[in-house]
Amino acid sequence: MAYVHFGALGAFSNHSSASVQLGLRELHGKHIFKFLNMRAAHPQFLEVISRHWTMDIYGSYMYILCKKLKMLKGVLKTLNNLHFSHISERVARVEKDLDDTQLLLQNARDNGHLLMLEKQ
Repeated sequence: MAYVHFGALGAFSNHSSASVQLGLRELHGKHIFKFLNMRAAHPQFLEVISRHWTMDIYGSYMYILCKKLKMLKGVLKTLNNLHFSHISERVARVEKDLDDTQLLLQNARDNGHLLMLEKQ
C-alpha cells in the first residue's frame, strides 16, 4: 500500500513538499545513504574527498571501493554536522527574522537598515 503526505505551502513558493511511503519494510539498524548537493558546494568538499580517496588501500577492486567509501562516510558525516546540521531549525529562524523585518518595514518603509536586512 502506498501513502502520499503533502506538506504546507512554502514561505517563498506556492509549492508544497510531498512525502511518499511505498509500504516497504523498514531497515532496522541500517541507514540509507543520501547525497545532498549542498554538501558538494562546501569549499572544503573536494579537498576532503581527494585526501581520503587517494589513500593507498590494497585488495580487490570491490574491497578498495568499499573501504574508501567507509572512510569517507565518517569525514562527510563530520562535515555535515559542522556545517549543515539542523537545517530545518535554521530555515525556521531565518523565516521568522524575515517576517519580523517585513512587519517593521510596514511602519518604516524608508528605513535603509531594515531594507538591507530584508534583502539579506
